[in-house]
Amino acid sequence: MKYNHWLPRTIGVNGIVLFGTIYYAMSENEVSDRLRRHEEKHREQQEEDGYFRFKIKYGLSFVKNLLRYRNFRMAYYKIPYEIEAREAEKEE
Repeated sequence: MKYNHWLPRTIGVNGIVLFGTIYYAMSENEVSDRLRRHEEKHREQQEEDGYFRFKIKYGLSFVKNLLRYRNFRMAYYKIPYEIEAREAEKEE
């Protein structure tokens, strides 16, 4: 895991997983358990599906949702991987 990293800050997110490494925009102490669970779920998803397959399915889901809903936020919200990661946030 990488903390206080420039990458998530540059793209406007709190965390991102690339090639099995989780990058956070904030310090270790500032990362909530909820965000840790969310990003860990994405790491698991990438491990299960393979990195490139995950990225392709994620991207295609986003485009499909964008065409359907014509709304960037809703397109993101409805990506199956994101739905699963939001569910993981609730787990203890």
